[in-house]
Amino acid sequence: QCCARYRICAEAEPALLCQVLNLFAMQYLIPDQLSAVQQESLLLIDLQVSRLSWHRAQVIGEKMRNLIDVCSVEVEQVDARNTAQSRVALATG
Repeated sequence: QCCARYRICAEAEPALLCQVLNLFAMQYLIPDQLSAVQQESLLLIDLQVSRLSWHRAQVIGEKMRNLIDVCSVEVEQVDARNTAQSRVALATG
């Protein structure tokens, strides 16, 4: 199991944050940290989740990327000191 950090850039739409969080809820996961900032027409989401495999972290990232309002997703595997171990950038829109 690992800890994954997600950085999501998306169009600022009212339902988007719920859609992103629902991807974790369906896996019975609760984010350890969550930050969302609106900058003009974009929503920048930074969240961290532990207790999942690196493979599952990447699959969730792909599902995020498939949400219609999402422009880009970065997934990093981080250690206990929040140091990136692996990084995947999923198709930038």
